[in-house]
Amino acid sequence: MWKHWLTVFLLLSAVLVFDLQQNVFAQVKMYAVPTPNIFFTNIHVDANPIPHKPFTVYADIQSQSINWSDLIVYITAPAGVSVVSPTVSSLTFTSQGNTERASWTLLASDTGSYPLTITAHSNFPSDTQTFDITVNVGSPHSLVLSGMSVPGNLFANDNFSASITLKNSGTVADTNVLTQIFVPSGLQLLDDVTQSVSSLGPGQEVTLKWKLKAESAGSHVISFNYSSTDAGKNSASTGVNVGTKPIATGALLSVTTHSTTLQPNSINPIIVDIANNGVQDIHNLQIVSASGGGYISSNTPLWIGDLPKNDKKTLTLQINTSNETLSLQIPVLVKYDSGGNSYAETYQTGLQLENHPDFKINAITVSPPLSYAGDTADRIDVQIFNAGMEANDVYATLNLPNGISTAWGGATSVYFGKIDTFQTVTASFFVNVNNAISSGNYPLLLSVKTGEQQTPLNVNFIVAPKAQFQLISQDDSQLYPGATNVPFKVEIKNTGTMTAQTITTQLLSGNSVPGVKSDSITNVGNMENIGTILPGQTFVTTFLVNLDPQFVAGDHSASIEINWTQNSTSTSNGFVQTVMVPYHVAAGPSYMLYYGAIPWTYVIFFTALTAGSVAFLRLRKKKMAMIEHESLQLGKNPPVHLHVPEIDVKEDISAEKHNGKSDALTQIAKDNYANIKKDGEK
Repeated sequence: MWKHWLTVFLLLSAVLVFDLQQNVFAQVKMYAVPTPNIFFTNIHVDANPIPHKPFTVYADIQSQSINWSDLIVYITAPAGVSVVSPTVSSLTFTSQGNTERASWTLLASDTGSYPLTITAHSNFPSDTQTFDITVNVGSPHSLVLSGMSVPGNLFANDNFSASITLKNSGTVADTNVLTQIFVPSGLQLLDDVTQSVSSLGPGQEVTLKWKLKAESAGSHVISFNYSSTDAGKNSASTGVNVGTKPIATGALLSVTTHSTTLQPNSINPIIVDIANNGVQDIHNLQIVSASGGGYISSNTPLWIGDLPKNDKKTLTLQINTSNETLSLQIPVLVKYDSGGNSYAETYQTGLQLENHPDFKINAITVSPPLSYAGDTADRIDVQIFNAGMEANDVYATLNLPNGISTAWGGATSVYFGKIDTFQTVTASFFVNVNNAISSGNYPLLLSVKTGEQQTPLNVNFIVAPKAQFQLISQDDSQLYPGATNVPFKVEIKNTGTMTAQTITTQLLSGNSVPGVKSDSITNVGNMENIGTILPGQTFVTTFLVNLDPQFVAGDHSASIEINWTQNSTSTSNGFVQTVMVPYHVAAGPSYMLYYGAIPWTYVIFFTALTAGSVAFLRLRKKKMAMIEHESLQLGKNPPVHLHVPEIDVKEDISAEKHNGKSDALTQIAKDNYANIKKDGEK
């Protein structure tokens, strides 16, 4: 029987072992590492990278593993490109399918095409994946306008073509070249707005054309925006003059401007070509005005006279511009006679700006209106006007002289990005004025940079004169712990260039002289009214103070606040200066002069006692020598009849003690007297 049970047991064990093996195999298979484990989901490179300007490259990486760790991503760059940020990024993934980003900042030293390699490696599970990219570093604004074409003699309902020619003036290819045309009312675009070229090699040119239709007579301005991945954006514009169909006795004028730059809020000379494209001569021609859109002509009416057919005259209009955003067109009103008829026509004449940004200063505002030495966070607002082409990536940096510094975080630059043609922007800066700076006019240099173009602009900053105060001396002779109602005198001088009025001085007890206990403001307490002090004049301010008995003797410092006004009869104080005053607190009252913490009285007493003791010892030694000498002389030649009076030794000793004589000297005298007496008896 037991053999049957043994057989069943062995069979069940075999089945169990087989199931365990199957489960283990299934688990091992479940956790097998897929290949690959790391996926690059996105690679990004900043547009328009140019030499010596940082650009960013980042990679988005996704894991397909359930449980993994220690992902390291690094970038490899060739010679000519340096990685400004750390080349290695350590990332941590929290769950399967999670995407993380590794980012680097790079800097190219020159134009060219540079291969980059991004490598991602994980330790558990182990996997390594790479991604190769090529970065084209181009020249800023290498895509230049080399030609522009618009036909003349256009009339309403005419079809025509307008074109621009672009050239790559850089050393590497300009890729993804895009050009857009903008057509005003009065013209109709018959083509797509955008035309593109996939690549334009170094030195190559391309001409892009658009078909248009003239709908109404007048002078119209068409604009072009062109850009590439490597060169950035730029723009240009030109005028299209559409006339009225000429008749046998008619005339036709064309008004165009030369390339120019405009300065806001000033009179600008603009050169104008006026041509007679008609079939008859023109007489009594004059430009009546050129005003509108922010422009006002200052030399009109401008007489021209006769203009034969197919002839052209060049003249200069003096155009006054405002501070507002200006139009790219200026209306020109003309009058003339032709074929016995009089005409008055207005031409919307396009302004041909120079092919670069042109920055000017419209206005400078400082808040508060007057700045003084010691000011903090004075605001300088500079209105910058672009009278040229559209500018991109614009920075404005204010260079400060010694004595003037930035108020917060060293910020001296303002970034605007893009500034359109005729747009005005405001750059704001906050500065501190050093307390020791002299009054006067301080020219600040404002540098406006876009691409490789840098425009210096002058910003005048005025530091107004004011009074300045300096410590001359202080009288702290009566300060000691426990002193009550004692004076603390301070002498101060006005070292500034202005008269200070309504001066008050205040002893700031809370943060300078612990133990001051003035409870009220009086003319001799914590505050004192001084009045008016001229430049170079000194004054003494006195405070009566009580010092706590626990106040520590020694050297300390106090703060005195000086409030005053200038050029004002107001009682309110507009200026404040704090003067630090060092002072010494003695260990006791002023009638006991102190040496350190020891009164001078004690020092003098002990010094005198020591000197007297030394002198007394010297005198005693001298007297003992004399007595000894006299004793020897008397011993050799004693007198025959020597009468020695009786001396009451006790009386003498008491007298010596009474008179403060030395006991030793008295004893010597007694011994000498006894010896003399014995010799006399013999």
